[in-house]
Amino acid sequence: MLNIAEVIEKNSETIVSLSPAPESYIKLTECVDKIPLTVDDHLQSTCKQPFEATGVFKYVVAEYKIAAEGEDIKKVYDLTLKTESAVTHRFNPGDTVGILTKNFDYDVDAVLSQLKIDNDRIYYQVEIDTATKKKKAAIPPYIPSFIQIRKLLSECLDLRAIPKKLFINALINYTSDDAEKRFLSILGNKCGNAFDDIVLKSRLNFVSLLSYIPSCKPTVELLIEHLPRLMPRPYSIANLYDNSQQSTKIRVIFSLREPNPGLTTSFLEECCINNATVFLYFRKSSSFSIAYDDLQRDVIMIGVGTGIAPYLGFLDQRELIINQGDKSLGRAWLFAGFRYELRNYICREEIERYLKKTALTSLSVAFSRDQNYACHYVQDQMEANKEDLVRILSSSNGKLFVCGDGKKVLPQVAKKIEEIMSEVLGISIEESARLIIDNKKNGAYVEDIWL
Repeated sequence: MLNIAEVIEKNSETIVSLSPAPESYIKLTECVDKIPLTVDDHLQSTCKQPFEATGVFKYVVAEYKIAAEGEDIKKVYDLTLKTESAVTHRFNPGDTVGILTKNFDYDVDAVLSQLKIDNDRIYYQVEIDTATKKKKAAIPPYIPSFIQIRKLLSECLDLRAIPKKLFINALINYTSDDAEKRFLSILGNKCGNAFDDIVLKSRLNFVSLLSYIPSCKPTVELLIEHLPRLMPRPYSIANLYDNSQQSTKIRVIFSLREPNPGLTTSFLEECCINNATVFLYFRKSSSFSIAYDDLQRDVIMIGVGTGIAPYLGFLDQRELIINQGDKSLGRAWLFAGFRYELRNYICREEIERYLKKTALTSLSVAFSRDQNYACHYVQDQMEANKEDLVRILSSSNGKLFVCGDGKKVLPQVAKKIEEIMSEVLGISIEESARLIIDNKKNGAYVEDIWL
């Protein structure tokens, strides 16, 4: 727990040097006699989206099930969304959608309370202040021309962003308590380590910072100027495009991290419970997809937990082609990792059906918390099957997909591949690492990275 009195005492001899607060440039004007937007739409639904292939569509919950829950495992939702919109976009196996998310209600309430905003549903027009001296002042493209304060805070601004020094400096002018001003000055100081130690290392976000400076009451205009965009979150599509349904259904699989679930997973859970609307768009296809030529290749798929989601679309496609009588498919080998076989082996029946129908030709599963299993992690299964695995990886016909956490799972998998290729091929770790780099460059080693 941060104690600002201790921070001030520790820095009592510190001479503070602050960069000038940036020039304000946003102006809000109350709309008296008109309602200029559709209340139910997400405020970011009409702006340009990151990596967009389409505009934003409105979806609702078609069905969902809880695929796993209980002690020592993440709660997993298997969610299918449907739309009545005319969607002409044809997505590929491995593609993703971007989901327009919302901030936690309690974070929005905390900001509204501190800013003393009682009527948060009045409409305002967002304009450039004609009195500003800021050069090339422009309204951020994700801020619509007309807003309500609650929806603005809920849907447009990242309330849990790590504040920059310039923002901290600007907050000083809206703070009345001398001790809190001194605290902010110490954080915004050009010199010293306070900002790094207190803000960056502990990841002190804007809402948390406000809780330590209750006399600080910034304007909404200042928040628009300094808080970054609340970004949409990408999710893998876990189903194949259905011609008969013209892409009206999208399946996503997500898990909630306890005790601190993510923003969008919490939002999606709320949508399941309350049958709320989900605004999403289709993102451009990346290299993490199955092209037509890949169907004849030997494919290795590695995923942990919900990291198997994109592979369900891969295997759906292979099953469809097999049902059409095509016998030219390459091998498909899935390495999957879960905590417990009986409690959170998600999509097990589907995976076993793919195996039975030969859409999936090999399956290697690991269970990290089941002591009776020799292979606790996917890396253990990779080690146990290293000769066959390296044979595919070394072949011009092989292709590897890895889906998972970019900070933990993907580096561990890459390290294990380096080790087994070095051992089986009789080459150095450095040579093995270069082979992996080459395979990434030529598209034979593809990652879907979670941040």
